[in-house]
Amino acid sequence: MSVVYLVLGLPGSGRDEVVFNLIESGIGDGQPVTVYHAAGEATDGGMAAHPSITRAPYTFKKDHFVIAPKTEPAEEPEAAFFLTDGRASVIDQIEAFPAWLATRGWELARILLVVDCALAAAHPKVVEWHEACVHFSDCVLLNRRNAACHVWAQNFQKKFAEARYPCVFVPVKQGRVPNALLVLFPEARRLTLVFDNIDPVDELDLDEENLPEEPFTLENKVDPYFERLLSGHRVKPVPDVSAFLAKT
Repeated sequence: MSVVYLVLGLPGSGRDEVVFNLIESGIGDGQPVTVYHAAGEATDGGMAAHPSITRAPYTFKKDHFVIAPKTEPAEEPEAAFFLTDGRASVIDQIEAFPAWLATRGWELARILLVVDCALAAAHPKVVEWHEACVHFSDCVLLNRRNAACHVWAQNFQKKFAEARYPCVFVPVKQGRVPNALLVLFPEARRLTLVFDNIDPVDELDLDEENLPEEPFTLENKVDPYFERLLSGHRVKPVPDVSAFLAKT
């Protein structure tokens, strides 16, 4: 069974370089790896010339991913990295991802977030976008750091440490992480439970003296970022940051 790493981040954040470093340093030599990326989004980072890496472009259609069969790898990969479309709704894509995994019978290893520190430090809405992604992330990779945003990066990490977020923060230098195996280690440290197989009975606070009188439905709680109003809008909207991204 293939293990899958979902990689969140914006175009220009250096995700391709980071993923290539993780593959080179953390995946066994010669093991087949597939990197799924949004069609039209420049993704290389050195991967194009690597004999063990297959790159498969996809398009996101509102609530599902479309991948041309001819671009799929000939053999099931040892690992797959799925880079979300940085110009589409990240929440819609995360919500659609469990179904994509289920169609393949693959297992989610971790959700990684590559933070463009320089861009976020300059635009508060980009900070909000990244903060929403941290909710879903097991490991947050602080990339594109420079002297001007060094303090911002420290404060960003400190905020989540003080709020006792379980995710791991890792500094990235020139597209490389200090310990790829630590980043890839398949330990869930995310707040969201949408990828966890939880029996809804376990979420009920019931005992023999506290039984509901009315009938009730056993369902898992909706993730706060997935919850919608009657209008169809999200209860917790994530800002559109396309205006701050480089034009393609």
